[in-house]
Amino acid sequence: RLSGRTGRIQGIPPAFLKPLTKKRVFEGEVLIFLAEVFGLPSPNVKWFRNKTQLVADERIKIKRDGDNITLEIKNVTKADQGEYICEAINYVGEAKSVALVMVASQEAKFMPAPPTVTHQHVIQFDVEDNDSSRSPSPQEILLEVDSTCNGYYGGKFYQNCITYLKFTSTLTHSVYLELPDIYLL
Repeated sequence: RLSGRTGRIQGIPPAFLKPLTKKRVFEGEVLIFLAEVFGLPSPNVKWFRNKTQLVADERIKIKRDGDNITLEIKNVTKADQGEYICEAINYVGEAKSVALVMVASQEAKFMPAPPTVTHQHVIQFDVEDNDSSRSPSPQEILLEVDSTCNGYYGGKFYQNCITYLKFTSTLTHSVYLELPDIYLL
C-alpha cells in the first residue's frame, strides 16, 4: 500500500511465527519440517542444508500453503544430517530459521533400554589391619554368581532376572560389595 505522506510502498518484513525445531530421525525414514512465516508482501522461501540450497525432486518435497511451509525428505541418509535453514525474503527484509538434524542408523533404533533396578543387597566385610593384609582390588575378588535367577526378594517372586556385582572400597579398610542388583527381564 502507498503511504500518503511519502508516496513510498510500505510492507512488513518476514517473521517466523512457527520456527524450525531440531530433529532426530533414523536412516530410511521421512524428515519433515513444518514452519509458519508471515510478511507483506508474502516472502519468497528457500531451504538450505549445510549452506547448500535444496531443490525439489523425487525425494525432496517443498510445499507452501499460505504462511505454512513444509520441507519433506524421504528415505533419509547420513548425508541428510546437518544444519537446515529456512530463509524468507521480501523487499522489506528477510528472516531465517535454523535447526539441526541428527540422522541415526537403524541399528540404534532397536537398542534396548537398560533394565530397571528393583532390589539391592549389600554385603560388608572388614579387612584385618596388619602388615600382611591390604584392601583387595576388584580384580582380586572372585565371587561366582549365577547370571540368571528365580526367587523371592523383598517378599516378591522374581523370574528371569539378571544379577550384577558392584565393588567399592573405602579408606577405612572396609569393602562394600553390592550383591545382587536385580534386573527384571
